Amino acid sequence: MENALVMHRQGDVLFVKVANLPAERVKRKSDVLVEGEATGHAHRLTAGQIWQTHEGLLFLEAWASSKIVHEEHAPIELEPGYWQVIRQREYSPEVIRWVRD
Repeated sequence: MENALVMHRQGDVLFVKVANLPAERVKRKSDVLVEGEATGHAHRLTAGQIWQTHEGLLFLEAWASSKIVHEEHAPIELEPGYWQVIRQREYSPEVIRWVRD
């Protein structure tokens, strides 16, 4: 399948392979993708670059040795390329909120 969507999930974070990075983006200086509000544990990129748009969307550029590590989850290895980082949200009658990891 040449147009198959490539995705990986680690806890409350989804990684979706994309063809390109957005034109308007800012380089993040930290290796932390998402920090857990409940535990303080973080999803970290071991090699590569994290980007954020002005709207707050997260992307990363994975290199050959890129992994996502977290204290409570098994590490995942991402193939080289560009990935959108999406946090899982949950619905309640009061509000749609981020899942707390």
